[in-house]
Amino acid sequence: MKHISLLLILPYLFVSCALQGKKDEANAYKAPRAKIVAATAPSGPLRVDISLSSMTAQLLQGKDTLLAEMDVSTGEAGHRTPKGVFRISEKMPLKRSNLYGQYVNKDTREVVVARHWEHKGPRPAGTVFQGIAMPYWMRLTAGGVGMHVGQFPRGITTSKGCIRCPEEGQTFFYQHCRIGTPVKIHEGPHPLPSMLAE
Repeated sequence: MKHISLLLILPYLFVSCALQGKKDEANAYKAPRAKIVAATAPSGPLRVDISLSSMTAQLLQGKDTLLAEMDVSTGEAGHRTPKGVFRISEKMPLKRSNLYGQYVNKDTREVVVARHWEHKGPRPAGTVFQGIAMPYWMRLTAGGVGMHVGQFPRGITTSKGCIRCPEEGQTFFYQHCRIGTPVKIHEGPHPLPSMLAE
């Protein structure tokens, strides 16, 4: 009788575990945030401050005016985002990577291999390389590091060195930054308190 009761209970345990796994998986993804406080278009010189430790970027005017802040995702192990002071040297509303991309059907553009850099062997027949889209691109280094829109879970390093940004925040940064705008990337805290602190 005990064996029969156990057999009746087991399916409920499996379902419960499966549902708990899905709940944990859903909670693990935290959508990146952006907060914009500038009511009007900023005037005067701007600068960008990126904290690798907090994984956030701030758009600042002068010494103490915070215009916008957003979560970012920086370089994962083996592809760390460089630290230093850089200047935006290129802006493109839509850039495609020439290093990382997909193999897509040359006629239908259907994705055949999602991550070409993980593919072993020759390129599949009938496919062409298509670089990953990097909207609202702002180049920081000659070696291909820049800021751009990209998907990522908050608090996780996911890039190959670039700074991935949520669309709302990066659109605002892109609209107001110019060629030559300084971008400081560092480990420490921001010069101003975070608007995104929980």
